[in-house]
Amino acid sequence: MEQSSSSDARPIETTQGSWYAILAVAIAAFALVTSEFLPVGVLNSVAADLNISVGTAGLIITLPGVMAAIAAPLLPISVKQLDRRYVLILLTAIMVIANTITAFANSFHVLLLSRLVLGISIGGFWATAIALSGKLAPPHLPIAKATAIVMAGVTFATVLGVPIGTWLSEFYGWRSAFGITAAIGLIVLVVQLIFLPELKPESAIHLRDLPALLRTPKARSGMLIVLLIGLAHFCAYSYLAPFFKNIAGFDGTTISSLLLLYGIAGIFGNAFAGYSGNLNVRYTLAFVGICFAIVFFGFPVFAVNQFGAIVLTALWGFAFGAFPTSANIWMFVHAPHAVEKGMPLFVGMFQVMIATGSLLGGYVVDHFNENILIYGVISFVALALISIFTLAKGLNNPKITCEN
Repeated sequence: MEQSSSSDARPIETTQGSWYAILAVAIAAFALVTSEFLPVGVLNSVAADLNISVGTAGLIITLPGVMAAIAAPLLPISVKQLDRRYVLILLTAIMVIANTITAFANSFHVLLLSRLVLGISIGGFWATAIALSGKLAPPHLPIAKATAIVMAGVTFATVLGVPIGTWLSEFYGWRSAFGITAAIGLIVLVVQLIFLPELKPESAIHLRDLPALLRTPKARSGMLIVLLIGLAHFCAYSYLAPFFKNIAGFDGTTISSLLLLYGIAGIFGNAFAGYSGNLNVRYTLAFVGICFAIVFFGFPVFAVNQFGAIVLTALWGFAFGAFPTSANIWMFVHAPHAVEKGMPLFVGMFQVMIATGSLLGGYVVDHFNENILIYGVISFVALALISIFTLAKGLNNPKITCEN
C-alpha cells in the first residue's frame, strides 16, 4: 500500500474551537453512554417494578442500539446543511427528554418508547460529534488527542457513570438514576448553548455520500481491521461475567471489583491511544490487537485464580479503552476529508458490530462452552493482525492538527 507522508496532509478546518467546546461534548458523551448502559445494572429492579420478566426487560438495552444503528446514517442526511451546533444541542435535548420519560414511565410500553427515542440521540450524536471533534478542539491540538478527549466521556461513563447509577438505584430506586442522568444532560445542554461554536458543514450529506470512507483504500483497510477486532471483543465480552461466576467461582463482590478494574484500565487505554495514535495509529491498533490476543489466549488458563484474573482483566480493559479511540483516529489521519460524510456509516457499522457480537457471543455461551467462544474469537484477532501487516503495510501517520 502506498505510504503517506506529512507533505500530503492538510489541516482539518474549524471555526472557534476551544477547550470548553470539546469538554462540553465529552461530558455529553458521558451522560449519553451512562444512559445507554445504565439498564445493565438495574435490569432486575425494572423487571420487578413493572412486573415483567428479566428477559423481556432486556429489550430496554437492545432497542436503543438498534435505533442508533438506523439513526446514525439517516439523521445527518435529514438535517442537510443545518449548523451542527444546533444538531448537537437538539440531540442532547432529546437525551434529556428520553431520560425524563424513562424516570416517570408508568408502563413498559412507555419505557420502551423512551429508550427508542434515546437511540435516536445515541446514533445521531456519535455520527456528528466524532466527525466534528477536530472543529471543536483548540487550534493546533493533534486530532488524535481531540478524538481521545471526546472518547474519554465513554470511558468515564463505564468507570463512574454506570456503577454510580447502579449504586443510587439500590438506595433510591432505578428511576432516580435516570432522573439524575437527565439533570446532568440538562446542565450539559446549557454549557453547549454557551460554548459550542458555529459548526456549519462543508456541504449537505446525501445518501450517495455515506460510503465516502469505503471509497478511500486506507480507510477501507482500517474499517476491515476495526470490524475484526470489534467482533472479537464484543463476542468475548459476553464470556467475561459467566466465566468469573461459573468457571472461576468468584463471588459477586469479586466480580464487581474486577469489572471496576476493567473500566479504570480503560481510562489508561484511552489516554495511551490519544498519545500513541498521534505517532502511528497502525502500530497502536496492532498493539491493541496483540493485547486482545494475549487476553484471549490466557483467560481460560490463568484467569481461574484471582491474580491472573486481575492482570488479564486489566489488560482487557486497557485494550478496549484504546480500541474505539484508535479506530476513530485511523479515519481522521488517513481520510480526513471523508470523515464528516463517511462517519455516519462508520458509526452505524459500529452499532451493528456491537449488536452482532453481543448476540453471537451470548448464543455461544448459552448453547456451547465459554472456552469455545474465547478461543474462537482469536481467529478474528489473527485476521486483523495479518491485515495490519499486509493491507496496511507501510501506512504512516500524516500530521493532522485542529488548525483554523
